[in-house]
Amino acid sequence: MKFRVLALLTVALLAQSCSLFVPSMTALSITASDPRADIYVDGAQVGRGTASTRVKRNESHSIMAKVGDRVGVANVGTSVSATGILDIVGGVFFLIPFIGIAGPGFYSLDSNHITVVVPSGSGT
Repeated sequence: MKFRVLALLTVALLAQSCSLFVPSMTALSITASDPRADIYVDGAQVGRGTASTRVKRNESHSIMAKVGDRVGVANVGTSVSATGILDIVGGVFFLIPFIGIAGPGFYSLDSNHITVVVPSGSGT
């Protein structure tokens, strides 16, 4: 009986760490101003013109669009997510939700859609 109560109490407290239950990957869509541009995310080609990919939500990412020698770049950073804020608030009262800070769901991308401007050709 004591084991069941202890197990139930442990599960109830850990369930308050919302960020631990959020997936570590999130969708990122990229549009290049030139539809012929090859699109790269963190050095890996993910498409041409418009692309969607899944990236880690707790890391910043570099995006590049390239047509010949013309290159446009963008970065997407991270910030504390809504579930991260809930973990902080819950942690103030119960301490256990602070465990969620270690989870990838504590963060979210600053933007889930990025437009990369590729400079126009020189016309020569």
